[in-house]
This record gives sequence, C-alpha cells and structure tokens, in this order.
Amino acid sequence: MFYTLTANPAVDMTVMCSPLIPNENVRSHSAGYTANGKGLDVSFALKKFGVDSVALGFFAGFTGKYVVEETMNTGCLCRPVWIDGVTRINSYFNDGENEYGILNPGPELTPQGEQELYKILDTTGDLECLVVSGSLPRKASKDFLDQVVAHSQARGADVVLDLSSDKLKDLCATHPLLIKPNHHEMREIFGVQIDTDDDARRALALAHEAGVQNVLLTMGSRGSAYFSNGEDIWYAKRDFNIKLVSSVCAGDCTLAAFLLKWYHDRDNVEEALKLAMATGANVAESVGLGDFGHVDEYSRRVTVRKL
Repeated sequence: MFYTLTANPAVDMTVMCSPLIPNENVRSHSAGYTANGKGLDVSFALKKFGVDSVALGFFAGFTGKYVVEETMNTGCLCRPVWIDGVTRINSYFNDGENEYGILNPGPELTPQGEQELYKILDTTGDLECLVVSGSLPRKASKDFLDQVVAHSQARGADVVLDLSSDKLKDLCATHPLLIKPNHHEMREIFGVQIDTDDDARRALALAHEAGVQNVLLTMGSRGSAYFSNGEDIWYAKRDFNIKLVSSVCAGDCTLAAFLLKWYHDRDNVEEALKLAMATGANVAESVGLGDFGHVDEYSRRVTVRKL
C-alpha cells in the first residue's frame, strides 16, 4: 500500500482575476477552494487512477477539518494527527498572463504530534511505500524527516522524497528509492544549472553519488523530464503545448502517475514517463487536479528516448 505524508497541508484558494493593480481592489472572475498539500495530491491522483493509498499528515482547526473531510470525500483513506492551531490557507492568483502564489506558514508542530506520527508508521500493517512531500510545519524537530525515513525503512518500506528543502541533500544518504526534484531544486541542491542533456547527466550523477537509487527530474514549463536509475537515463518531452491555468498540483500528479506505472514494474520506464508527463500537463490546464480527461490522448504525444 502507498502511504503519503503531508506534514504541512493547506486549503488552496485559486483566483482567476483581472491584472493586479497596487493599492486598488480587483474583483475576481472566479475562485476555487481545494484541500491540498503535495502528499495529499499524490493520494488524490492515485485514487483517480483507481489505486488506494493512505494519507498521513498534521491537521489543525476548522481548515484542518475541511481538508480531512475533503480527503475522505474523494474516497482516500486518511489517518490524521491532530495538532493545535489552524491549517494554513494558500492563495494563487492568475490574471490571464501571470500566476502569483502566496504561501502561508502552518501551525506549530509539537514533539507529541511527531511521536503520534511515528507510532502510526511503526504499527501500520500495510506500509509498502511512503511518499514524503512538501514543506514542514513551524517548530518541527531538526531530525523530524530523518526519523520519518528511519521509522519507515525499519518496517522495510521504500521511501520516495519530493522535498524542496535543503534537507533533501542530507536525506540522500538514507538511500531513498526515488527523489523527484525539479530543475530549480536540482540547481539549489547540487549546484548544476540544467540547460543541456550533459548538464542533466552531471546533476543526476551527483544525486546517485549522494546515495539516491532513482531520480525523476522534472523541467517545469519546458515540458520535459529525465529519469535515471543509476545505470541508464531516459529523456521525455511532450510534443504539444498547453494553456496554463495553474501549476499547483501538476508536479505531484506527475509523481503519482510515474509511481503507478513504475513502482511494481521497474522496467516500465517509458510508459511511466509518458503517463507522468501527460498527467502533469492535463492538471496544469485546470484548477486543482481536474478530471484527467486528456491523459490518454496526451500520453500518445509524449516522446521518450534513452540518452
């Protein structure tokens, strides 16, 4: 069973509006509200593909209750750890030309909350793979992620990391099954600006030297991605353009789609990359996850080759 951990979930408010003008009120065309968080997005996407998972996370206040209820309403299983405070609300604005994001801090995490999560990891009977995604709550212990990985690996579970924090480089030494950085995160962590295939080769080699088993490197709006298992490298690119509505959730759904095809069949890299790229593109064309209505069509329009 896949488990996902969203340590700092959110309610996302996505607003379509006229161009923003300083010191003036701008009326929106529409606003959407979704339960969100990178790990939750992975669970939601897996459910859309018909695969169950268990969503873990820290939740607080009326917004935390909303996120948990919405998670359950999608048909996803959820084992919340309740903490004090209020789960954050993030705001995204699209004025037809640009997208703006305002990310708020979440509630403070306590040692008691951390211990409750560790207990879940220690006692759950079907933990096969844990996907750890997103930011951390305020006051999280310095070794919180180390402990999450250690408790999971002690159960024999695989660990997948999708983190933008500096902590990702340290966690590479724990030999996670897979990491999913984007090109900006890869530059920040390993110091390589990725403009060419040779740049990608150097960055991927550094990740493997640090201890990572597999890397899914996404290139954002370039519409491409690399995958490396330490021996071979694949390059995938979509042969179509999209109209960006919101990039929120797109990377998380890319990861979910890749795991769906690859996790239980490690030789199925090409089909996994095609589905991943198609899913990410489809999600970027909608608010939230959308309906995945173009995934099959888009999958046929993704080219994959070995470098």
